[in-house]
Amino acid sequence: MNWILPEGLETAPTTYLLVVGAALLLTGADKGGFAAVGSLAFPMLLFVLPARFALGMWAPILVLLDVFTLRHYPKEWRIQPLITIAPWVLAGLVAGWFLLDRLDARLLKLIVGVLSVAFVVLDPIRALLVRREAKETPGDLQHGWRPGWLAASPFGLAAGISTMVAHAAGPVTTIYFLLQHMDKRVFVGTAARFYFVFNTVKIPFLVQNHVITADTLIKSLWLVPFAPLTVWLGAALNKRLPATAFRPVIYGLLAITGAYLIYKNG
Repeated sequence: MNWILPEGLETAPTTYLLVVGAALLLTGADKGGFAAVGSLAFPMLLFVLPARFALGMWAPILVLLDVFTLRHYPKEWRIQPLITIAPWVLAGLVAGWFLLDRLDARLLKLIVGVLSVAFVVLDPIRALLVRREAKETPGDLQHGWRPGWLAASPFGLAAGISTMVAHAAGPVTTIYFLLQHMDKRVFVGTAARFYFVFNTVKIPFLVQNHVITADTLIKSLWLVPFAPLTVWLGAALNKRLPATAFRPVIYGLLAITGAYLIYKNG
């Protein structure tokens, strides 16, 4: 089990396997199109792993899940929103990279807690945008917000920093893409390409900071065979079930988890 369990594990091996497996399931389903359920995944990992180890172990898994997601949405995407936000995300990644060496484990967990609670607080905005989009006619979907380079800057900077230090760009990017009134599958396909590009770009930064190491890579290998199944499940659920049925439970757990991380590390 040495290639699965990290050294100095402070929880029972069974608990560790269940938590990491559940995090993979939630992340893969989210990336496959069953929106928002993945927001709980990384905060969950912090209950069984040190913050930097979790950050390094999870980064390659995210890229792998992104690759499988693209297969389910081969043509459904728009390039302009990505081009507009890209320079600012890159600037945010660089800023987050400089912050990483200045954040200790306690502060990293505190940041994840704050971002978790922020995700829940921002959800009413997301829900309002979804309801507004549902009232639009198909023709009107082409006339959503079209941000310029400057208007995209706060979204890009926030997404770049939060994804670098906590794999937590979801709240910002969700609102950015929803404001542009995309079809549901185009939304997922565009977001998938965003995450694939920038999760890949941040890999060298995390290697340079020794967040991704040989050990974090080895400890993530056992998750690889399950990755395509979790994405397939999310894509299937995207077609058949409304994520609203699960979102209150996920967000309730996310709020509790975030509040606990803030309490323990604040």
